[in-house]
Amino acid sequence: MQLIVAGDLLFSSRNLKETIDPKLVELLQSADAVLANAEFVTPKKDTPPAAGRGYVTAVRPETLDEFTDLNMKYLSFANNHTGDFGITGMLDTLAEARSRGLHPLGLGESLFDARKPQFIDTRDGRIAIITVAVTRSEVFAASNAGNGVPARPGVNPLRWERSYVLPKPAFEALAEIDHKLGTRASSEQGSRVETWSGPDDSAFKFGSLWQEHVSIELGEDYAVRTKANEQDQADILADIADAKNRADYVFVNFHAHEGLNEDWYADEPAAFIEKFAKSAIDHGADAVIGHGAHFLKGIALHQGKPIFYNIHSLVMEFESGESIIPPEMYEAYGYPTNSKPSTLHANRAKDKAGNWQGFNAEDRFSQSVLISFDLNADQETFDYHLIPIDLQLTHDRPSKRGRPKLADPETVTAIQERVSQISQVDGVALIEADGVLKVKQTPLSN
Repeated sequence: MQLIVAGDLLFSSRNLKETIDPKLVELLQSADAVLANAEFVTPKKDTPPAAGRGYVTAVRPETLDEFTDLNMKYLSFANNHTGDFGITGMLDTLAEARSRGLHPLGLGESLFDARKPQFIDTRDGRIAIITVAVTRSEVFAASNAGNGVPARPGVNPLRWERSYVLPKPAFEALAEIDHKLGTRASSEQGSRVETWSGPDDSAFKFGSLWQEHVSIELGEDYAVRTKANEQDQADILADIADAKNRADYVFVNFHAHEGLNEDWYADEPAAFIEKFAKSAIDHGADAVIGHGAHFLKGIALHQGKPIFYNIHSLVMEFESGESIIPPEMYEAYGYPTNSKPSTLHANRAKDKAGNWQGFNAEDRFSQSVLISFDLNADQETFDYHLIPIDLQLTHDRPSKRGRPKLADPETVTAIQERVSQISQVDGVALIEADGVLKVKQTPLSN
């Protein structure tokens, strides 16, 4: 069977099957199954947005018809926009997706539902898909019922924490500032009253104990240390191992913006993401696929199995369409609450002098891929290649920007060279063959 995996889809226009590259439409419609991330929610008209969301990605439910037209039935809804319209918006999205025969992944009425693998039974074998939310998953995490409390709808979370490691001179200097600001005394008193562990000679929370703070640790050198929530990771890995006992192939897909040193636009993944991806393969995953960062990250092979740290997007349409823009979203970007969509989106694409900016200013944000897997359990087949695409973010027409087409030879080469360069550290290169890209093991770079 052919499984095509795409990254994020952000759009609100209609009739995509007629407005994107017909060759891409044919590829999607001819596949046995397509997996992708729908990076929006579909609230009903009387469902209000959640507070404090900033940038919101939401569309009206009828937009989901586009997925049916494109043969995209297996959809992750587990991402950092899942809760843009609160729990009610999540339930609206689940109901609307299911009513169209779509399979919402990584989102459920309870943690049990959100974590359940999606199985696909085919003549060539059984596939299991496990879907995980990373970025802001602590805000949208599902829970199970217990102690007389009902379950909470939400995502299958891989929560995480960070700390900033400082060598002794810097650690002591910041600790002194903490004392002089009075925040150390506040933290000590709050910890005592609430019976929490307080600051000590090797770690403290800098800032407000009750609101925003950063965790500071004493270490040998400067570092940003990230760590996955141990229980979340253990539970997800157990689900992967269980799925491997019930399916021929296990695919893990996750949504994460996090990169090295807190940089959402770093080529390198955060350390906890790398550790999780490799552990997923150790527990039975045949491929681990990330999306979320809106550009291509590197590829690794672990035990001969692929890890795609970020495969970017299939559609990234901002300037056209009819997405839902709450007044607070305009306010978050410094505009009056009665502004127009083009005021926000056009100004994110070009500066006042007419120069490209933001996502539109760098080629890497237009360079994306699909992954095509050829699977046959009886023949022990597990082949795959990357299909390069171009999101056209600098197209002359705003209505074309963010809509994909198959990449031309120049863009194919650019994707090959860039991804190979950032994958050298993991001993991986991409090889071009007839317009597609194949993963090749190479000697590890120093």
